[in-house]
Amino acid sequence: MTIQDRKSIFALCRELNINDEERHNLVYGVTGKTSLTELSEIETKAVIKELTERMKFKNRPVTPQKHKSESVPGMMTAEQQSLAWRLVYRLRELDERPKLHENGTPYTVGERMVGAITKILGITTYPGKDIFRWVSFDDGTKLIEGLKRYVRSAERAAERKR
Repeated sequence: MTIQDRKSIFALCRELNINDEERHNLVYGVTGKTSLTELSEIETKAVIKELTERMKFKNRPVTPQKHKSESVPGMMTAEQQSLAWRLVYRLRELDERPKLHENGTPYTVGERMVGAITKILGITTYPGKDIFRWVSFDDGTKLIEGLKRYVRSAERAAERKR
C-alpha cells in the first residue's frame, strides 16, 4: 500500500464520517483482513473503490417521493388495491347491462368492489375509504385473481357479441 493510498482511505473515511472501528469493519468486510497494513495492492484498490461508491450515494440528491404507500404490513398493499380498482373499472366498461338498484340507479364502482370482496373472499365490508381494511395480502391476491377471471369472462362475452 502506498502512502497516497493510505491517505486516500483516511480522507474518504473522514468525508463519510466513518470512525476507526467502522473502518476496520469495512476493511474486513471487503478483504477479510483486519488491518490496512496487511492489504495487497488489489485489496487496497478494492477498499478505495468501496469508499468511492459510498461517496456517490452520500452526494446523491434525495428526490422526494411523490406518493408514499400507506400499506399496513400483512395487509393488501397499495399496488394490489390499485390493480383491483383498475379491474373493477374495466368490468364496468365491459358491462352492457349493469345491475341496478331498486330505484333504477346503477351500482357504483365502490359497491361493485364491495360485492366482489364479499363474493370472492367472504369478507363483509362497506364502500368508502377503508374498503380494504380487513383484506390481507393473501386475500388481496385471491381478490385480484378472481377479478381477472371476471374481466376475461366479460371480454369473451363481448367478443362473442361482435
